[in-house]
Amino acid sequence: MIEKKQNSVDAVKVSVRILDALAIARRAMGVTELAEQLSETKPRIHRHLGTLKEVGLIEQDSATERYRLGWRMFQLGEAAGNQFDLRRRAEPYLVQIRDELHQTVVLTVVTSGTPMVISTMDNIYARICVTVKPGNRPPPHCSALGRVSLAFATRREYDAMLAELEEAGVKLSAAERGKLQTRLAQIRDCFFEVCIGEMMTGITTLAVPIFRDGATLAGCIAIVGSVDDIPVPPDPRQVAALHRVARELSQQLHGTAYVDHAQSAAD
Repeated sequence: MIEKKQNSVDAVKVSVRILDALAIARRAMGVTELAEQLSETKPRIHRHLGTLKEVGLIEQDSATERYRLGWRMFQLGEAAGNQFDLRRRAEPYLVQIRDELHQTVVLTVVTSGTPMVISTMDNIYARICVTVKPGNRPPPHCSALGRVSLAFATRREYDAMLAELEEAGVKLSAAERGKLQTRLAQIRDCFFEVCIGEMMTGITTLAVPIFRDGATLAGCIAIVGSVDDIPVPPDPRQVAALHRVARELSQQLHGTAYVDHAQSAAD
């Protein structure tokens, strides 16, 4: 079988997907496992792994021949964290929301248009705690965090996210795309999204956006808990608490979307 030659953009996308897979797995992975997970051929994955290893972004275990993220990735992550300090700014707010609402709190940032969990504050008040691991990437079409990211994405980011879904084997019908568009419009109108049982049976997520530099989406803050504790439609008190901290964080990052939205609603 002769493989279609990839252009440079496609090659970069495959490399990023490999790094994402290794980050989410939080363990070393083999060529076969990565190829199956990413729906790519083993030769193609092997070539990309070789390049990533050569530049120091991944390392290979000499005993198992499996691959893991390299030290250079840590250095790049530290540098990015120093430049974009949402996690540092948000930490006291995560504690505040956890103690106020008695729920697990999740913070995401947007990378390539999609959300990635960078910090969590587990619910210390519950007998059984719902937790979300950092590095997790909620799917854009069937999660609260993903749909908030879609709702405030640029057109280019939106198209790219749907294209990645199709590459992963998720094909939305015209009717499903229409329903998704309607839901995204509702999110842009109310500045929150809730999903019940989509990621895990019996679990609800309530998410609100955080903005930077005007109306650019920086990330989301969300609470995650049982359907008994986070109802649908959501408790107005929970929405108000999340909006309060998201608005304050947005203002610190020079985001004006909450102020503009309030003014528009008042007119």
